[in-house]
Amino acid sequence: MLTRKHVLTCAAVLVILMLACGSALAAQKVTLEFWTFVSDHQEFFELMAEEFNKAQSEYEITLKGTTIPVDQMHDNLLISLIAGVGAPDIVDVNIQYSGMFFKQNPDYFVDLTDVVKSYEDVMNNARLTVYTDPNGRVLGLPTHLGTGVMYYNKPAFDAAGIDIDAIEFYDDWVEAGKKVTNPDKGVYLTAVENKLARQFLLWTMQKGGYMVDPNGDITVNGPKAVEALQFIYDLVHVHKVAAIAPGGLVGDPSFYDMFNREQVLSLPYAQWFTSRFKNFMPDLAGKVAIRPLPLWEPGGFTSATMGGTGTAVIASSSQKDAAVKFLEYAKLSYEGNVRIWTDLGFDPPRMDVYDDPRLMTPDPYFANEPALQAIKAGAERLVAKPVWPISTEVMMKLNRDTLYNVLEGTQTPQEALDEVVRELGDK
Repeated sequence: MLTRKHVLTCAAVLVILMLACGSALAAQKVTLEFWTFVSDHQEFFELMAEEFNKAQSEYEITLKGTTIPVDQMHDNLLISLIAGVGAPDIVDVNIQYSGMFFKQNPDYFVDLTDVVKSYEDVMNNARLTVYTDPNGRVLGLPTHLGTGVMYYNKPAFDAAGIDIDAIEFYDDWVEAGKKVTNPDKGVYLTAVENKLARQFLLWTMQKGGYMVDPNGDITVNGPKAVEALQFIYDLVHVHKVAAIAPGGLVGDPSFYDMFNREQVLSLPYAQWFTSRFKNFMPDLAGKVAIRPLPLWEPGGFTSATMGGTGTAVIASSSQKDAAVKFLEYAKLSYEGNVRIWTDLGFDPPRMDVYDDPRLMTPDPYFANEPALQAIKAGAERLVAKPVWPISTEVMMKLNRDTLYNVLEGTQTPQEALDEVVRELGDK
């Protein structure tokens, strides 16, 4: 016969057993292999693995991260996926390869659509289009928005009597440029690239055009793209307010020196370029102010995405559940998005974190202003770059021939962009 004492003893034993089971679950150890091509990304994920282990009790993650040069990493990934052996559990996919992997080979990756759904009210969902397959399934999670913004050398504009906050449209920007440009002293409003099409794509998309449209059609010779390329030509040859960046790239060390010596006074480029200023242009500390891009027209797009890495879980991983939950925490959680800014310096894809005091601290380098204020404004009407398998070839053609030929005057924008479509349109 059971007494009250026996019942209480049994209950105590059951509680102990339940706690023991919970401890066993909490102690489940999982090793996840992660490949990336950016060492900062590896460090971020290693940090987030530590935070993930503190935040939940189901898994204890050990992350084995490896940083591999970008082309080699994607080659290794494709070979391992085809072979069915050797792939990591989690991988970063560069935007240049997103079409080949997410659009052309989607079955190699875990469908994250249901994971993302619970965050759609707080996410900037435009960014997810890069990481979706042809059926609309989300296969990767963004590292940042990659919002295009304008960087101004504010004291130089102040000295010319120009309020940068009054520059609303690109016509205003060009007119301001005529006042601050002094070719005799090698000083220009801005610099443009002739070996990389990022600025061209930024302005094309901000106008409402595409290199490759959301249906996968090559539309790089459409009216908006032609207008954007003509604008770049005019900045250099008609308005004469732009220099061609040394080496053809704003990522060239000689361009950093040029900007640092205040020979270029503004630059339309991606948010992630903030790290380049701090690392390579120390003399500009306190002088650079970040603002939203000017508009082409009232009510138009405030910005477009530039660059982008999507992190995915490999479908053949033996640890898919742990990998998905870890990736959700690192890329979609509130704290994860705070860390994307505080630790990586990237604009977070979750818009509800932008007013967090940790993200709104004034930055002494950037005119002692909260850098994310302007970035948030730029992201209000953000258009995202669609990516398809043909996108890589189109970009390579633009980088190799198109921009150079137009800026050298050997082809008109329409001729150069028609050539891209003739060469690649049937592929």
